[in-house]
Amino acid sequence: MKHRLRVVRAHLLAWIGLARMARAISRGQVDQVWLGESNAAFFGGDRFPALGVGSTVERRWVWHLGPRLMYSVARDDFTPALHRAARLLGRLPGNRDVVWIFSLGEIDIRCHLAPRVMAGGDVDFVAAYVDRLRGLLRDLGSPLGVVMVPVPPATQQFVHESFPVRGTNEERLATHGVLRKQLVEELAASSSATPRLVLLDATDDLSDDDGWFRAELHTDGVHPNDAGREVAQAALRRLLEHTP
Repeated sequence: MKHRLRVVRAHLLAWIGLARMARAISRGQVDQVWLGESNAAFFGGDRFPALGVGSTVERRWVWHLGPRLMYSVARDDFTPALHRAARLLGRLPGNRDVVWIFSLGEIDIRCHLAPRVMAGGDVDFVAAYVDRLRGLLRDLGSPLGVVMVPVPPATQQFVHESFPVRGTNEERLATHGVLRKQLVEELAASSSATPRLVLLDATDDLSDDDGWFRAELHTDGVHPNDAGREVAQAALRRLLEHTP
């Protein structure tokens, strides 16, 4: 019962946050919305939004979906409630001026993909994931979306009892490379599809010479600090400047 009440409360708070974001979009006060797991919150702002949806940096908003997996989105799609919210946002004036950035996949690499990839498994679910993102963009009425490559693993392990790390550091680094390559290939193969999706790949800027998440750019092995956020924002600016 207590869990159910917490879930209901979280949903209510998220709808309050969405209403505030909708008002900001309709007033032309939003440039970016980062949608996804915890890294969306820290690339789009400097802390988690109190309501799950919110803004902590001017003209940037975060729509935190909780610990969602790229794999589960590919398999199950986004929730019907999220699609309904997106369709409502798609009706707003000013919505087409918003850049929607999707950030998922870090938890996949850290918590379940490495053993699968090391055993010879594929990551073909990326194609379905990209299709899910396009479906959500259609709901939002947006002609363009940005897909961010997950952050590279760090040598410092992020410890969370609910999300045990699977695989060695080296296996997770190799898995990141496989997933990154699949995202590049999938978006290139579907480049003529609409709505259009472009890839934000800040891996080289975030990585040290050995490919690990640079220590000076993260707080805990997973989440970017202020410097890491600025690296990603600079990469996003360059991407959008060269995207017709």
